[in-house]
Amino acid sequence: MLVKNRVGGDRNEALGAGRSKAAAYVVGSLLLGLFGCDAVSTLTPPPTPRASETERDAGRAEFPDTGIGRDELLIARVVPDHGPFVGGNSAIVRGIGLTDEALVTVGGRMVQPADTNLVDDNRLAIVLPAGEPGPADVTVRVGEQEFTLANGYTYDAFYVEPTRGVVSGGTFVTVTGQGTGFAEGDTILFEGQPCTDVTIVSETVMTCRTPAGALGTADVAWVRAEDGATTTLDDVFEYYDSSDPFDGGLGGGPLTGTLNVTVLDAMTGLAVSDAFVILGEDLATEHQGLTGLTGQITFSGPDVMPPATVHAAKHCYEKTSFVAFDARDVTIFLVPWQDPMCGMGSGNPPTGRGRSGSFVSGELVFQGPNELGANPWDILPEPRTGWTRVAYVYATQPCAGDSLYCLNPDPGLGGGASRILEERPGSRGYPYRIFVRPSAMAIYALAGMENEVTREFRPYAMGVARNVVAGPGEEVRGVDVQMDIPLDHYLDVRLTELPGPGRIGPDRFVVSADIDLGGEGLIVRRVQNTLFDEQTQRSATRPFRFFAQPAIYGALSDGRYRIAASWVTGEFEGDPSAHVVRNGFRDVDREVELGGWVGLPVASAPAYGERIPADRVLRWTVDGGLEPTFYLVLAIGSDGNPAWRQFVPGTQTSAPIPDLGSIPEITDIPSGYVTWVVYSARIPGRDFDEITYADLDEDRWSAWALDVFAAQR
Repeated sequence: MLVKNRVGGDRNEALGAGRSKAAAYVVGSLLLGLFGCDAVSTLTPPPTPRASETERDAGRAEFPDTGIGRDELLIARVVPDHGPFVGGNSAIVRGIGLTDEALVTVGGRMVQPADTNLVDDNRLAIVLPAGEPGPADVTVRVGEQEFTLANGYTYDAFYVEPTRGVVSGGTFVTVTGQGTGFAEGDTILFEGQPCTDVTIVSETVMTCRTPAGALGTADVAWVRAEDGATTTLDDVFEYYDSSDPFDGGLGGGPLTGTLNVTVLDAMTGLAVSDAFVILGEDLATEHQGLTGLTGQITFSGPDVMPPATVHAAKHCYEKTSFVAFDARDVTIFLVPWQDPMCGMGSGNPPTGRGRSGSFVSGELVFQGPNELGANPWDILPEPRTGWTRVAYVYATQPCAGDSLYCLNPDPGLGGGASRILEERPGSRGYPYRIFVRPSAMAIYALAGMENEVTREFRPYAMGVARNVVAGPGEEVRGVDVQMDIPLDHYLDVRLTELPGPGRIGPDRFVVSADIDLGGEGLIVRRVQNTLFDEQTQRSATRPFRFFAQPAIYGALSDGRYRIAASWVTGEFEGDPSAHVVRNGFRDVDREVELGGWVGLPVASAPAYGERIPADRVLRWTVDGGLEPTFYLVLAIGSDGNPAWRQFVPGTQTSAPIPDLGSIPEITDIPSGYVTWVVYSARIPGRDFDEITYADLDEDRWSAWALDVFAAQR
């Protein structure tokens, strides 16, 4: 999956050693979820790997004033020199004496060796680990040499997502902090101009819409209403006036006679020359041609007006279309086929350097009379015959869902101990040690009754330890979890505003209610692969009740429920399906309503299994629901290669697929069965004419629906 880049600063340098996240969005969770994932990065437990010793070139000349030829290791600066406390952002370490065996630590936490890449002798490209807000030392070790740049990097107390928006303003952004205490009346300023539509979601999360701004980077400041205290982050947001320079897509303002198209390789980010681009579907139009060495082509004329549709194609790439838009700039990322005939998808992957996981250890502390020793678990009832008191310890999950990126590693790996028994006390409580993903997180424990035969577990209490940061290869000790939260509340969720059914369903509902702790992730209460906060029903006529819930106070005071509902088909919870997500619920012991669905797409031309119509236009219908921001149509040919990708505005339910087989070196969709998928997605406040590839990230969607169809060509 992808790691999101949340930082501004010197982007050209920080991203120069690799491609921006746009390529990851193109072939990331959306496609992997549909067509499988062949490789996953594996975390290994500590100890921290050590760099091998490198030999020096003793005969090399030395130039002390410039550093050229010097053997000494020296670090000059980190670019950019600040970023979010959650890490995951790119930076460049500049200095001399750097090699591909260099190991970097920031604030004492190791940068994953797999995320440390040598650009040249003077630059290392790194991905930052998580860290506590404030300045941090940056240390680089090469062989036996070590150099520390004091306070060389600063972890920001909050970050903004997304990190870019149009100069006209109106971009919906989320501001996430750690220990910030956001409150009503607080202000977010972009280059001194206030955000609009500010909503305080919690003490660590707020949302707003950006003001208009000048082209280039912008400082973002948080001003507390209580005392006027101001925290400013330099250059963390970027205003652009054409299409998004990193995530592509549409932009640049209304189309008024000139259309600029740029075609890039989705895997490498490099320009794709000699790609065929056409405006519309008329192969006789003058507005067609091949991209140049920079991957660009421009169409001009009085007839270059909205709504415009552009198609781009090249051999060994998935064709891509942007349909019925009003924008003067289009940046298209063509996805290459993973096909040996195209020089892709064969051979063994490079071994590279490894990734290390982390450990967190401490004790579960129960309240009681013993101030200097372990107390009994009196917050739980006495166990019945055949049951025993047990606690399980976990780390928060970085995101929602069961994708490979979201799931935490097994906490018992590498000698971890996540299942805790009352019969095994420690000094003040009950010791635990769990294997975790290196990140900023919270540690939580569920205590309850477990059946000694079936292992059925029933939670009665929980505890949470906040603001835990673990670096790769590190063990964070002394993280005690106060077990003082009784699970004696409930939450009812009623589904409303359901759209009409799809082609063959859906026929059941799955609703989950997890606790969102902002930058520390989600509390997804899962024991032995059983999700406690997920309910499945055949009907939505009665509410979904979640038992054993905590009150949102104390250690959870800034937490909010993230409620997600899916209307799915069959025992495997497949498609057609519709989904809706809402965040910000706080109250328990009450019923909340969840609506805002988009309609389910149903293929109409071709109908399921029929031939693609003569006019080569795919059509579908939608019964009910809110209008989506966009449709994404994916087609897979009979050869198994991705054939076409189309971005369609939510106001239109059709997508043209012109026959480009007459164009030299361009082939049509191969004969046989074609699989095509229609996604409908809604992004609050997003305009289709500013859509980007980053908008393929499901985390941005408030509602979506999809179905998979078969056709013949």
